[in-house]
Amino acid sequence: MREGLQYCFENNLSNIILETYSLAMVHILNGDWETPWSVTMEVNSINRLRNLISIRVQHSLREGNTLADFFANLVFHFAGTYEFNQYQEVPSEGRRIINLNKSIPQLRIRQTSMTS
Repeated sequence: MREGLQYCFENNLSNIILETYSLAMVHILNGDWETPWSVTMEVNSINRLRNLISIRVQHSLREGNTLADFFANLVFHFAGTYEFNQYQEVPSEGRRIINLNKSIPQLRIRQTSMTS
């Protein structure tokens, strides 16, 4: 999260919607819950970036972002750093998810109130 937000800041991107499937992290970043000591430094870094650019933190169901879940599990299970510069470098399971996402549109429908 922090690195993604740092990238947005460095590239002058604003009005960011940060989605995570960790509902606990949503509550922590929105100040609803106390920050556990184990993530204090990261949360403080994220909050410093939130003071510099417009960021909204919201919850997303894990099923809504299977590719991010795949990459997070890849790093977690193999405790390494990965960098993919080309589609062909992505493991076959990741490529399958990418192709599935391209073939099945992911629509998000939000109802907004109509003012007359």
